Amino acid sequence: MTRSLTTAIKNELATNDINPVHLITIGFGTPVNLTDCSFNLTSSVSGSSVTYSSSDFVLGISNHTEETDITKSSVSINLSGADQTFISVVLNENVINDEVTIYRGLLASDNTLIADPFLLYKGNIESFDIEENDKNSTVGLSIVSHWADFEKRMVVKQIIHLNKDSLIQM
Repeated sequence: MTRSLTTAIKNELATNDINPVHLITIGFGTPVNLTDCSFNLTSSVSGSSVTYSSSDFVLGISNHTEETDITKSSVSINLSGADQTFISVVLNENVINDEVTIYRGLLASDNTLIADPFLLYKGNIESFDIEENDKNSTVGLSIVSHWADFEKRMVVKQIIHLNKDSLIQM
């Protein structure tokens, strides 16, 4: 995905004092806006002002690579299920295909969010898993790009085409 960074972002990157944060929106029935920052952040990057709640529940976001070719990509988000909120949501709602958007922003030296965080990843929940033991629980969300649906449709079209060909030959 081609990105253009704003001057403010480029200037902050040039300082080599980089403090990245993630702004995550998970489109559950009641959308959840989280940040891995140690304090709440407000941004209008999504078009309207949204407060992203500081959360210890964000345990990690997997790395992903960007390709110049059109391919299905994925990223994983791990959330603590310590208060059972996320476990309850994924078990009681149909969260498959809920949209997830992840922006990366930078904090200035005074801990303010530099304008214009950039889109890091946007996709839909493909699957989830829950892991529990005596001490903690986690919810893992597997997020796939919109190309995943394209690949599924292409497979269905190929199967239909193959079935039509086999019927013609009979």
